[in-house]
Amino acid sequence: MRNIIVVELLINFVLLILFNTHMLQLNSYFFSKHFKWMRKNTRKLFTQLFLIIIPTILIYIQNFVTTIIAIIILGISIIYNVPKRKSKISLKFTSRVKRALITDILITILVLLVFGIAKYLVIKLIALNIFANIIIILTNLINQPIEKLVRKYYINDAKKILSKMPDLLVIGITGSYGKTSMKNYLYSLLSEKYEVLKTPKNYNTTMGVVKTIREELKPTHQIFLCEMGATNIGDIKEICDIVNPKLGVITSIGPQHLESFKNIENIIKTKFELADSVKKNDGTIFLNYDNEYIRNKKLNMKKITYGVNNAKLDYNSYDLESSNKGLKFKIIDKSTKEEKELKTKLIGKHNIVNITGAIAVSDYLKVPMKKIAIKVRELKSVKHRLELLPNGNITIIDDSYNSNPISAKSAIDTLGEFNGIKIVITPGLIELGKEQKKYNYELGKYMANVCDYIFLVGTDNYEAMLDGIKEKNFDMDKVFKVNLPQEAVKQIMAWNLNEMVTVLLENDLPDNYNL
Repeated sequence: MRNIIVVELLINFVLLILFNTHMLQLNSYFFSKHFKWMRKNTRKLFTQLFLIIIPTILIYIQNFVTTIIAIIILGISIIYNVPKRKSKISLKFTSRVKRALITDILITILVLLVFGIAKYLVIKLIALNIFANIIIILTNLINQPIEKLVRKYYINDAKKILSKMPDLLVIGITGSYGKTSMKNYLYSLLSEKYEVLKTPKNYNTTMGVVKTIREELKPTHQIFLCEMGATNIGDIKEICDIVNPKLGVITSIGPQHLESFKNIENIIKTKFELADSVKKNDGTIFLNYDNEYIRNKKLNMKKITYGVNNAKLDYNSYDLESSNKGLKFKIIDKSTKEEKELKTKLIGKHNIVNITGAIAVSDYLKVPMKKIAIKVRELKSVKHRLELLPNGNITIIDDSYNSNPISAKSAIDTLGEFNGIKIVITPGLIELGKEQKKYNYELGKYMANVCDYIFLVGTDNYEAMLDGIKEKNFDMDKVFKVNLPQEAVKQIMAWNLNEMVTVLLENDLPDNYNL
């Protein structure tokens, strides 16, 4: 029986190490973020601890029955620590993770070698299980000097690669939201004339950009579309200092990541770090003047403005038509001064703003308007951003990528354009600091104005959204609480509704949120 306990403790320890490494990776290896995550998830961590401490007590009673119970509880612990669902962002076995795991193994060996491996083996394994999270934190601390050197090497290597391509045009793209859509739309439009590289998926951090340059940039590329994300002041500047953008696009500014930024002024300052860099490189910045924060920012540099229904802008889309079948709008061809009508299968009025920005940059870079119009018609939605997923009489609008107050309202407006029954499934909005309750209350009110049924995913935001829904005297028999979005979809399918149904999946929580 001792051997069974030893094997169970070893398996459980490995699972705990992988789980905590995954969480640290999702927290960007920042101690402050990881400790905040630990405070938010004390129930999860306590349960993991409880499932080790109870069998430990039972083992040392040294009774056949209690030993059997201890083995059963350790089995439950293993089952509990096995991931229950596919992660949105799974643990990536990067070089950094591999180095961390080597350090974990060395720490484990050191612990096991104390007094000899065989002596006190069960006690040592119990201790390793109990302190698995601490071991991960210790490993991160031990490896920090190495990681700094590795990071510096990779950044310098990326700079060397770029220095050998003086004719490469770098276009920086940032914003609180819309930057990935802008990047993809620009890629489609500019690829008509140029060899273009874009940062893939959500590679918008410093090391994500560096990885793209080192692994994907080729001498044949003429344009590099560099998406730039930020959660702290200086994040955009750090990327700009590596890639030196000649053109820049600021798609939007709004209340997002307020937990780290603290206030909107810091967000504005950080996003305009791109403009500062473009100005230093004697370049041009493209600005979404539909956004009040961008519009009100005074800039002394070359700029091109874009938006909708404002003839004073450099690029203006007007006569907007939006439906569940797509978008239609008009714009002036700068070269011929003629009015052009453009169509796209994309849904959501706010997408016209991003398309207008992409047209502005493409026109600036001499892509013919005829070619632009064709490419606009061919644009595809970005995955998890107002992505249409038809399923018989049920259409799902997948807008599950992390949301913010402005884009969430735009998504609900888009839902309102569909016929039939309208349903929303949402856990609410996160990373809004002290403002989180207020924004989720407003979201609740907004949903109540549009939706026939509302599914709230049970989180910290549940009460705030519920209060907002009640404020609008919404029928509470049509409000449901679920633990996961999948439960809501399953319930809707089980209703077997005969008429047309549209389901909006608005936001999904990251894997490290309230486990």
